[in-house]
Amino acid sequence: MKLIKQLFIGLVLAGSMTSCYDLLTEVPKDFLTPENSYTDRKGFEAALANIYLSIRNDFYANTDSWQNYDLMGVDVDLNSPRSGTDTYPEYFYWNTLNADNGFAKKWWQRLYGYIYSCNVIINRAESSLVKWNSEEEKNAIVGEAKFLRAFAYRFLANMWGNAPVVLEETTSPQFNYKSVSQEEIYRQCKEDLLFAIQWMPEIDSQKGGRASNVAARHLLSEILICMKDYNGAVEQATDVINNPSMSLMTERFGKLKDFTFEGYDYQGEKERWGDVYWDLFRENNFNRIDGNKECIWNVQFDVELEGGGNVGVSGGNFTMERWIGTNWWNLKDTDGNPNWLKDILSGRPVDQISITNYAANQIWQYKGDWDRDMRNSKYNMRREYYWTNPNSRFYGQLMTEETLGNKEDLFRVTQPIFIKVVTARHHGQFKDATSGETHDNGRIYKDWYIMRLAETYLLRAEANMLAGKLDAAAADINVVRNRANATPVAASDVNQDLILDERARELYMEDFRLNTLMRMNKLTEYLMKYNPKVVQGGYQLGNHLNKLPVPNSEIEANKEGGLIQNEGY
Repeated sequence: MKLIKQLFIGLVLAGSMTSCYDLLTEVPKDFLTPENSYTDRKGFEAALANIYLSIRNDFYANTDSWQNYDLMGVDVDLNSPRSGTDTYPEYFYWNTLNADNGFAKKWWQRLYGYIYSCNVIINRAESSLVKWNSEEEKNAIVGEAKFLRAFAYRFLANMWGNAPVVLEETTSPQFNYKSVSQEEIYRQCKEDLLFAIQWMPEIDSQKGGRASNVAARHLLSEILICMKDYNGAVEQATDVINNPSMSLMTERFGKLKDFTFEGYDYQGEKERWGDVYWDLFRENNFNRIDGNKECIWNVQFDVELEGGGNVGVSGGNFTMERWIGTNWWNLKDTDGNPNWLKDILSGRPVDQISITNYAANQIWQYKGDWDRDMRNSKYNMRREYYWTNPNSRFYGQLMTEETLGNKEDLFRVTQPIFIKVVTARHHGQFKDATSGETHDNGRIYKDWYIMRLAETYLLRAEANMLAGKLDAAAADINVVRNRANATPVAASDVNQDLILDERARELYMEDFRLNTLMRMNKLTEYLMKYNPKVVQGGYQLGNHLNKLPVPNSEIEANKEGGLIQNEGY
């Protein structure tokens, strides 16, 4: 859904008037309460829109900060030093992680915030005050809220294990929440998702940005893997894959399929640029109305469309481009001339997030596919940088150690960029029709995937592998690899590590990687193998890190002592 413009925000005083005779007396003109807001479908739609907005902002665009992406990496990317200064964030010091950790507290509170909002919708839908047109209309709204509730509980189960399950609207402070087992949380997710699958609309009936029953089946497949119901997981994933409205994009598509650099002042390139993987991540290519049959659920940022982002520095824009990649726009040549960031495939990064060697190099060497795998092509991995300042005598030439004046920053021009995260147009091209403000701040105004069909294939592969059906698992992986022109894998190749590698190749910055590693109980292992800070520090990390600590502040506030701290904290 392109997010509804008018968003419900709990109990809101929408307006007030001050009396001419009594300046201290407020006279409300319009007062929104659950009683007068949750009365028809429109009110519930607005409440759902607010949850979608929160997910968009919290996961992708809440602030101008790299910390929006703290669920994405740890083995594939991490915060990086700038100019010799170690700015590595505290919450990624895994050797000292404790129950006062701000990262754990932030996400615990956000997830329960989504759950609270979902519970309000679910509970209020049964009120006699609501004027539903039909039982089906009500169940569609409730099903969507239950899907979003399961989406939140999925993170809690995978990343914390034990946590309270709250299913009722909270109207007053409570101090008696009880932790339940990970298995019980999964059971609740399954129950919610089965209801959602039955009542949520088909994907072709939903607007971009809004989940459908296809998204519910995709999520249920993951949940059933966690419940060790591998045949059930395969069944749900197969229903998604076989849905006639869904298919992997295998041919060039979208508004930029015939794109060339002619006129863009980029290395003199005039050839038709890109491939189908490149197309998947171009502006205006994410929604079904754009011809994309691979997207299951996305968030909306397109500036030209209802519910999209804003052009300004703040206000719901996709900041990934700004934070990922090497900060090379301040580099100077040997004559002291700065490198002006003018080309369109560099983004406007400030070097806060760098790709690890595992993601930049190791995964692409598999089966000798460095030059074969589409996802590692020049269209999709930027590994060379060019001087873009016309005043430099090196203009248009490759940045090298010999042409670089500040050689201490050489690492910046050796850091690759996943082109999927950057825009395919000059910065400054977009202009807000209302404010007149021009986009020139390093942020992207394109949508982003939360769920994509390629991941469904990899989930089914994982379920088949765990069920001992290695031939079927290899076949699913090869569907994804064939699209990328990568060498097929054999059944004997298939294991958890291969699937995690393939997820890194295909789903970088789409997969909530931290959640995935914790779900598979692989976080500690991958930190010690691939996280540079852990490796360089020689940390010996305990397996307790496969789950996050329950925040001490939450335990202390729950005075009756029902919250259980995870072992090791």
